[in-house]
Amino acid sequence: MDFEGIFKRAWDVFKENIAAYVVATLIAFIGSIFIVTIAPLFYGLAYMAVKGMGGEKVEINDLFEGFNNFVKSWVFFILFAIIVGIGFMFLVLPGIVLSILMIYALPLLVIRGYGVMDSIKESIEISKNNFVDTLVLAIILWVISAIGGMIYVGSLLTTPFYFLALVAALESQMGAEGSYTAEYTEVSDVE
Repeated sequence: MDFEGIFKRAWDVFKENIAAYVVATLIAFIGSIFIVTIAPLFYGLAYMAVKGMGGEKVEINDLFEGFNNFVKSWVFFILFAIIVGIGFMFLVLPGIVLSILMIYALPLLVIRGYGVMDSIKESIEISKNNFVDTLVLAIILWVISAIGGMIYVGSLLTTPFYFLALVAALESQMGAEGSYTAEYTEVSDVE
């Protein structure tokens, strides 16, 4: 994985749309006070990252795209929390490993328009096939997020960058840079 290329590309997209990303992240943080809005707002941040990395103009209103997928966003966040929570109950390490394996699930939910289980399954498959690269990416992104979290307003910068870098890394893993848009197609979890 070309980490330098991934972070450079994420930074370039972030710089082009810095005002939209920062304001949307601030709205998401404030909106998270109302617990019911957490999942769709963070889904919206992922949508904005996908849209920006796809070369489209990003607008603050894109944050609210998650409300068009309200149920899907909540099913994802609840299932993610349950899976990782169970992993953490088994001596922490399984929770960390599951967090790493599912790191691409939210961007896949947006990019592919998958159902929740399909996005989690594909994330696990991509991460297993490239575990060392995914582990390094996760550590770098966690460190960046931690630094942003130490400086309260820093999270307004590091959160959108986190999503942008995830999307850029996912493109790298899929070998499909720029070959998608942030449009949705309905795919069922039932085969």
